[in-house]
Amino acid sequence: MRKLNKLWEKVNLKFATFLTTKNITIFVLLISIILLLPVFRVAFYIHPSADDYDYGVYTIGALDKGIGNLIIGVGKTVHKFYTTWQGTYAASALFALNPSVWGDNCYFLTTFIIAFSISFACFYLFKQIKEILGIDKMSFYLIYLLFITLVLETLPDATQGLYWWNGACYYMIFFSFELVLIALLLKRYFLNKATKQNYILSCIIVVLIGGGNFITASQQIIILTLFNIYLLFKKKDKTALTLLALSIISFLISALAPGNAERAALVQGMSAPKAIIKSFYYAGIKAKIWIAPLNVVIISLIILILSKSYKNIKFKFNHPFILIAIITCVFAAEFTPTLYATGDLGAGRLWNIMYISYLIFIIIVAYYFIGNFREKILAERILTKNYNKGIDNILKKNCIIITIFITAFLSYTIYKNKTCYTTYNTFYILKNGEAKTYDKEFKQRLKVLKNKKIKRVEFKPYTYYPYPIIFTDLEEDQTNWKNLSMAKAYGKEYIKIVKEESK
Repeated sequence: MRKLNKLWEKVNLKFATFLTTKNITIFVLLISIILLLPVFRVAFYIHPSADDYDYGVYTIGALDKGIGNLIIGVGKTVHKFYTTWQGTYAASALFALNPSVWGDNCYFLTTFIIAFSISFACFYLFKQIKEILGIDKMSFYLIYLLFITLVLETLPDATQGLYWWNGACYYMIFFSFELVLIALLLKRYFLNKATKQNYILSCIIVVLIGGGNFITASQQIIILTLFNIYLLFKKKDKTALTLLALSIISFLISALAPGNAERAALVQGMSAPKAIIKSFYYAGIKAKIWIAPLNVVIISLIILILSKSYKNIKFKFNHPFILIAIITCVFAAEFTPTLYATGDLGAGRLWNIMYISYLIFIIIVAYYFIGNFREKILAERILTKNYNKGIDNILKKNCIIITIFITAFLSYTIYKNKTCYTTYNTFYILKNGEAKTYDKEFKQRLKVLKNKKIKRVEFKPYTYYPYPIIFTDLEEDQTNWKNLSMAKAYGKEYIKIVKEESK
C-alpha cells in the first residue's frame, strides 16, 4: 500500500507540474475555438428581418448613390423615429446602418461585430481589474476565456443577442459601451492613469449610451452617481461630475423625445413605484434561473483563480452586506425601465445584457465575501497566512481526482442541457441543412425584391425557421408593419406571405 501511495503521489505531482496556468489556458483557448466554430460559421446564413427593414427604409440601397446619400439616409431615420417612435438617437443611427446596407452578402458581419464588441469590452474591463488586483497575465487570460466563452454559449436569447442586428446592437453594443466606460473610470480614478484622451473618450461614450437603450442609459446614471459619491468622499475629486451631468442630459434628450409619447399611448405601462417594487421581484426570479450548474462551476473556477490575488490586495473587505445591497439595487434597476414603459419584462434581447451583468455581479459578490471571510479567519488566527501553501499541497496531491471530477461534472451538465447552448443549436442546423435551406430561400426572395419590374410580391413561407439564426418572418397580412417596411425599402406596392391551402 505504501508503494502504491507513493506511486499515486508521484503521478499526481507530475500531473500537477504539467497542469500549469499556461497549459490550462492554452487548453481552454483550443476548446473555446472549437466550440465557437459553428457559432460563427452559421453567421454566413443569416439575413435581415423585421426592424432591420423598418430602420433601413432610407439606407437600404442608398450606398449605390454614394456615401453622402447614406449619411443623409441615417439622418432621416434618426429624425423620423425621434419624432414618431423613440428618442434613442444613437441606437436609431446604428439601426439604420445594419450590415446589409453595405451589401446583400454583408449581413453575416452582425455576429462578428456583436461578438467582438462584447468580447473587447469584457477584455478591456477585466484588464483594468487585473491591474487593480495584481493578477498575473496567464491567470487573467484564463479568467477572460472562461467568462467570454460562458457568455457566448449561454445567452438567454442567442437570436437577439448574436444573429439579428436590430435587437443585438440595441443592447449588446450599448452594454459593451458601458463596460468600456467603467473600465475607463477604473483606469483614471483607481489606477491613476488619467489622460485627456481618456476623459474625452469617456464623454463621447456617455453621450452614446444616453442615446441607446433605456436600461443601459439609466444604469449609467446610477453607476456614475455611485462613482461620484465615492470620489467626493474618498478623493475629493469632482472631475467625474461632468460625466454624470452628460449622462443625465443625454438621457433626457432621449426620454423627452416626441416619439416616446406617441409610443407610450399604444402600450400600458406601470406606475413608477409599482415598477420599482416589481423590479426586485423579477430580479430575484431571474437570479434563481441564471444560477445554473454550469455557471456555478465556471464562476467557482474564476474565483479560485482570483483567490491568488488576496495577498496583493491593499483595501479591506469590511462591508459585504452594503456591497450586496448596492449590487442588488443596480441589478434590479435594469428591470425597471421596461416594466415602467410596457408593464412586462420585454424580449430576450433585454435579458441578454441583464444576464451578463448578473454574472459579473455574482463574481464581484463572491470575491468580496470570500475576502471578508478570509480576513476574519486570519484575524481570529484560525488559519495562518501560509494556509495557501497547505491548500496548494492538497490540490497537488489530488489533482487527478479533482480534474476527473470537474471534467465529468461539466460533461454531464453540458450534455444534459445541450439545447441551451449556442454551439449545439448552431451545429444542429448546420448539420441537418436547415440553415443552408433558409439561406437559399431567402436569396430567392431577394432576387424578386431587387427586380424593379415586380411590384406586387407574394412569397411562400420558409421551409424551415432555424433557431437561432432567424428572428421572424413576414405575415399573410400585407398591412402588417413588417411587410410594409420591406415593401417601402424595395419600392413594392405590397408584400405578403401566401400559405398553400391544405388539400
